[in-house]
Amino acid sequence: MTTHKFTYSNVQSTDGTTIGFQQGGTGPGLIIVPGVLSTSADYTRLAGMLSSSFTLYIMDRRGRGGSGAQGASYSMSRECEDVKAVQEATGATYIFGHSFGGLVTLETATRHPSFKGIVLYEPGVDLQNNPATWEWITTYEQALKNGQPRQAFTSFVQGAGHTPLSKMPRWLAGFILRMMIRGTHWQETVALLDTNLCEHKETQKLSGSYHHYQGIKSSVLLMSGGKSPEFVHTTNQVLANTIPGAQLRSLAGLSHLSPENNEAPEAIAKEIIRFLSSVPNN
Repeated sequence: MTTHKFTYSNVQSTDGTTIGFQQGGTGPGLIIVPGVLSTSADYTRLAGMLSSSFTLYIMDRRGRGGSGAQGASYSMSRECEDVKAVQEATGATYIFGHSFGGLVTLETATRHPSFKGIVLYEPGVDLQNNPATWEWITTYEQALKNGQPRQAFTSFVQGAGHTPLSKMPRWLAGFILRMMIRGTHWQETVALLDTNLCEHKETQKLSGSYHHYQGIKSSVLLMSGGKSPEFVHTTNQVLANTIPGAQLRSLAGLSHLSPENNEAPEAIAKEIIRFLSSVPNN
C-alpha cells in the first residue's frame, strides 16, 4: 500500500474562525469529519489507507488542533458552515463522518447540499428525545465546574453507552478508565472535555429531528461495527429507511472507535473505497 505525505492547511469559516485540516493523497476529494474527543491526528491511519484513491482533507473541527475556538456563538450551524468552508476551498465531492462528525455531515448535507457521496460510521443521531438519555450531561457539567475531569469523563463514557463500562458501577468504570487512559492520551482528552459538552448539547437539541434527512439527494452509505450495541444498529436502520437509497453495512468485529488510529480502520477504508468508486464525483 502506497501512502502519501500530509500537509496542514486552513480556511476561514463564515464567522471568521480558522478551520485547520490535514491534506494529502491523490484522486477525488474526500473530507473526513472527526467525532468528539478526537482531532485530525486520530484519523491519519484511515487517511493513509485511502490516500491512493482520494485526496484527503482531515478536518480539525473548531475547538481543537489548528482550528479556532468554538466561540460564544457555537452551534450546529457553525459546524456545518465549517464543513462548507472546507468543501468550497477544496472542491471535495465526497465526505466521511464518524460519530458526532456523522451528525455534522448529515446536517451539512441538508443545509448545504454539495456532496455526491456520503459515508457515515455510527453517526451520533438521537432518534427520540428521551430525557433519560441525556441525564449524564448534568453530572458531567457539574463535575467540570468542580474541577473533576475524571468524574466528568466517566459520566460521559457511561452515558454514551457504547461500551460495557456503561453497565458497571461508577467507581469501577472510573477505575478502569483511569488505568486505560493516562499520560499524553489523558491530557489530550482533558483538553476537549469542554468542547465535548457543547457538542452534545447541540446533539440533544436535534433529538428526534432525523425525518428531515429524507431530503438528502446524495448517495449514502451507513456503517456500524458488529460489536457495537443494538441502539447503534437501530439508528442506522432508521436512517437508512429515511434517506432515499441509503445503503447499510455492519462490519464484523468492529466497535464505535474503529475508524481511529488505535483501533481497526482497515475494513472501513475498504468499504469507503468500494462504495465511493461507484459514485460519480462530477
